[in-house]
Amino acid sequence: MAKEEKAKVRSPYRDPIILIVFVIIGAILGLVFGDSISVIYPIGDIFLNLLFVLLVPLIFFSISSSIANISDTGKVGKILVLTITIFVVTAAIAGIIMFLVTGVFSVDTNITIAADASTELAEADSIGTQIVNTFTVSDFPDLFSRQHILPLIVFTVFFGLTISVLGEKGRPVADWLSNMSLVMYKMVSLLMKAAPLGLGAYFANLTATYGPELLMSYAHGLLIYYPTAIAYFFIFLGLYAFVAAGPWGVKNFFKRILTPALTALGTRSSAAALPLQMQACDELNVPREISSVVVPMGATCHMDGACLATVYEIVLCSVLFNHPLSSIGDFAYALVIAVVASVAVSSVPGGGAAMETMLISSFGFPSTALPILLMMTQLFDAGCTLINSCGDTVASMLVTRFIYGKDWYKRDWNKEAVDREAANVGASAE
Repeated sequence: MAKEEKAKVRSPYRDPIILIVFVIIGAILGLVFGDSISVIYPIGDIFLNLLFVLLVPLIFFSISSSIANISDTGKVGKILVLTITIFVVTAAIAGIIMFLVTGVFSVDTNITIAADASTELAEADSIGTQIVNTFTVSDFPDLFSRQHILPLIVFTVFFGLTISVLGEKGRPVADWLSNMSLVMYKMVSLLMKAAPLGLGAYFANLTATYGPELLMSYAHGLLIYYPTAIAYFFIFLGLYAFVAAGPWGVKNFFKRILTPALTALGTRSSAAALPLQMQACDELNVPREISSVVVPMGATCHMDGACLATVYEIVLCSVLFNHPLSSIGDFAYALVIAVVASVAVSSVPGGGAAMETMLISSFGFPSTALPILLMMTQLFDAGCTLINSCGDTVASMLVTRFIYGKDWYKRDWNKEAVDREAANVGASAE
């Protein structure tokens, strides 16, 4: 009996430990063998591509089935309002923290721009065009692409709401969506059995490509950003988990977040970690009707890490180009721009060019700011993705706390949902 209990206690740690071991082995192999290790890179790329392939159907079926099975459409609206509010508030907190950090440690302006790096600033789209392109696409097939996650979410929410409004007439479709959602969750679970091998190979190539040189460039920015990002990860994400579920929330959040965090850090992609964040929410007893809405939205809209980076870049350019932030109004404007601009960051690696263009346009910085910011974005990208991605899980916990009360984590919501679904199927058969 004692052995069985011990096995149960140790089992949650087995998979993360195996994953960490493979990642460390991959990193060592990359440093030792350098470019020659690229022979195993396809293994990591195949794993990552499989995750990306699952992304669109997972978002569509999970969100649509969750909303379609909520008879109270008012609850859907409450979930969406709470989600957006939490995203904005936590991003603003992140921005304020970076303002305080740069105020204490200042920024380094000893940056050299190559002679051919005077990239011309692309003509910024109007605010109206940016809004249209952010939330919609012009053709139906364009929805089903990870480059258009937010329009897909908008369509999927609308689709689920329509089925919910139809009531009993929409029940067969809602049941089918629920079954397909279960299939997608199972596919993710099966794929993750290959995670140690896939991420180990990916990390080997990552360290072989960048190696120590990554830390030698823009060193001052790295020394400010990454300690701040790590502190934010443990202190503020831990604080949000505490608000959501007390000490239980903190303990279990950091226990369950390890695999998604390593995936986000290693791949620099919130999209790659999205299925794993949803799996972590399941393990944290977050109802799928909430996590299936909050986590996919967060992959595009919840960018606390990007907001940290954006504020640093604003302060840096303000010093570089003699555009000082001298009043409360200046700092407030910079914070608003940082929060809004961070929403424009794509969920794929290296997708911050649109954000940088928007930032430069908003402050009137010269075009020479663009290569500086693009380099900064690349260096900060891994830390940004780590916080952006893991923040989605804790945001799901917060939304659940505000909807279901402080004892929400004591119930197995997903098992209850499955039992209710089975009861409905049985009643229909009779």
